[in-house]
Amino acid sequence: MRSSIPARAAGPALAALAVLAPAAAGQQVDILDTQIQYNRGQNVAPLYEGWIRNPDGTIDMWFGYLNKNYEEVLHVPIGPDNRIEPGGPDRGQPAVFVPRRRQGGAVARRENYVFRVSLPADFGEEDEVVWTVTAHGKTDRAVGTLLDLYALQGTPGGNTPPSVSLTADRASVAVGDAVTLTATVSDDGLPEEARQPGHVRWLRYRGPGAVTFDPPRSTFPEADGPLADAEFATRATFSRPGTYELRAAVNDGDMNQAGWPRIPATTFASVTVDVLPD
Repeated sequence: MRSSIPARAAGPALAALAVLAPAAAGQQVDILDTQIQYNRGQNVAPLYEGWIRNPDGTIDMWFGYLNKNYEEVLHVPIGPDNRIEPGGPDRGQPAVFVPRRRQGGAVARRENYVFRVSLPADFGEEDEVVWTVTAHGKTDRAVGTLLDLYALQGTPGGNTPPSVSLTADRASVAVGDAVTLTATVSDDGLPEEARQPGHVRWLRYRGPGAVTFDPPRSTFPEADGPLADAEFATRATFSRPGTYELRAAVNDGDMNQAGWPRIPATTFASVTVDVLPD
């Protein structure tokens, strides 16, 4: 007699449909793109984007991530649950993971090219950089290697990334009060036909509470040509005490055919603010 399958088992069966992120040796990450959506309670999948060799021979490895939740912002402090080896646990990775995007295909819903790990020129083809993140009791790893498959192309046409310095008008602030951040940006004005305007995105990169930015994004002036020490400002307010790393991510508008910022067309600058009880 044929046994029947309970109806509640049908949903997880549909979840077997997945898109596989490109996998380095020892790395294979399932990015689910199904009708089953989780607002909270899911983990983070760290992702290896690829590597680029700099003119001086050193190597930059780029990483991103997918927070599998649609609403829950995850805070995973640097340490045993959020570490990079060798040389870690802290190698500049985020401690705050924003939810996956609701629009676009599976791969488009993740955070791309979030940070880079700089490596010496003698980093070998057999060597690895491993980013491990544990959230909601589940551990995922991204393994970076120098496979040719992951070699990234630099920006064409002589474009160089913007330069940026970031300052805060004070080093500490009370909960509910605002700190003003100012990004001073210079850029060569390339590419001449950018696929989107150059811009500054304001981000909470590390820190235990919510941060509200006003505005959350600042766009380069419409006039063509280079920028010289252009200033972009935002006001940040905090929901709870703690130490926060705030970031300005500056992109000059150079995008590849898939719509991602070219590497290294994005420059990051960070500042630390201590938030005190009110």
